[in-house]
Amino acid sequence: MRHILLAVLLVFGVSILQACQVKPLYSTSAGTESKLLSVGINPADDRVEQVLRNRLIFMFSGGKGEPAHPDYTLDLAVAGSASAALREQLTDGITAQRYSAIATYSLRDNKTKEIIGSGKRTVVTFYDQTTQEFANRRALRDAEDRAAGELAEIIRADTAALITR
Repeated sequence: MRHILLAVLLVFGVSILQACQVKPLYSTSAGTESKLLSVGINPADDRVEQVLRNRLIFMFSGGKGEPAHPDYTLDLAVAGSASAALREQLTDGITAQRYSAIATYSLRDNKTKEIIGSGKRTVVTFYDQTTQEFANRRALRDAEDRAAGELAEIIRADTAALITR
């Protein structure tokens, strides 16, 4: 009885595993890379969105630029806000700040005009604010750039998963 049960479980397990497709997300398979080469991104509305767009173009194409006639179009919208990370100031007027960036995106197939997928991703970065105005502006800009870079990594992975389905 025990051998029969073991054999049934083995056959059942093999049949389930046969239906699975496991592929590494960051693999360099030709199918995923060629599909990412055919993704165009709509123009940006502000600086953070432009940084995100530029990084995605580089990640999709490997530095070759945008395709002239893309098969897919990625629509992006980024909203960001800065706020205090701590209630109290640190020493010498330094305060910890938090910059939150929220990217909303949708991927559209240009042939069928159908939206393949969409998502909303949030990234939080931190920076220090001092009594110097220029240093504060530069620190905020660096935080925005870090957030855009992290969002680009996430959206690239999401896009690769969407177009290889």
